[in-house]
Order: sequence, then structure tokens, then C-alpha cells
Amino acid sequence: MKISDVIKILIKGFWENGLISLLKVVFAHWIITFIIIGIISFLCSNPDTSVAAWIIIGIFAIFTAIKALFEIIIEIKNYINTTDPEDKKNILKSIGGKIFDFSICLIGVLQVLKIFSHISRITKASSSVISFVDDTASAVSKLLKDITK
Repeated sequence: MKISDVIKILIKGFWENGLISLLKVVFAHWIITFIIIGIISFLCSNPDTSVAAWIIIGIFAIFTAIKALFEIIIEIKNYINTTDPEDKKNILKSIGGKIFDFSICLIGVLQVLKIFSHISRITKASSSVISFVDDTASAVSKLLKDITK
């Protein structure tokens, strides 16, 4: 099998076993999907639960990405051991779907890292503001102490 054929089958699997499969599941279970999206949106927008929600999303995304990576490795071993051309095509389509799963999870992990880096910047900025206020209060206190002498 030529490289161009392998790439075409992987792309076909990416769309058929990845995106289209995901859309079929969402459309088949649209009520549950909207409830879950609503709960996640609420938890991520609520200041009391947002950090915990993002941590849970990050852990789930990392776990699922690792799982997809292991499944890709297993499918590659199956591809190497298989001699039937039709089975090889089906395995390549499956690998394409797993690549889609991995890429979606990777996007989730990057989004969580983006949120936490933003939180880190806000924390650093708040720390700088508090330090500035403390230094200003100290300078004013020293000035008042010198004036009252």
C-alpha cells in the first residue's frame, strides 16, 4: 500500500470514525449532551467551582488522551501483524478515528493550561498590586511618622 493511500484512508477514518461518529452520538443523545454542556458551563462560570471544574476537565482530558494514544499504538501493532488488505484499511480507519479522539483531548488539555496560565497571571498581578499597596502604605506611614515628630 502506497503512502498516499495510507494518508487518504487515515483522513477518511479521521472524519468517519472521528467527527461523524461524534456527531452521531451527540444527535442520538442530544438531551444528555445539552444537560452535560449546561452543567459544565455553569460550573466553569461560577467563581466558587470554576477551578475545580477546570481541574476535573483537565484530568479527564489527559486520561482520555493517554487512552487514545495507547489505542493508536495497539492499532499500529495490529496493522503491522495483519496481512489482509481489507483488514488493513479498516485498521487504518480506526487509527484515523483514534487520532481525532487524541486531537480533541489535546485541545482540551491546551484549553485547561490556557485557563490556568491566565489564573497564574491574575494571581501574579494581584500579588504585585498588593505589594504596591503595602509599599505605599508603608511610605505614607513613615511620612506621617516623620511629620508628627
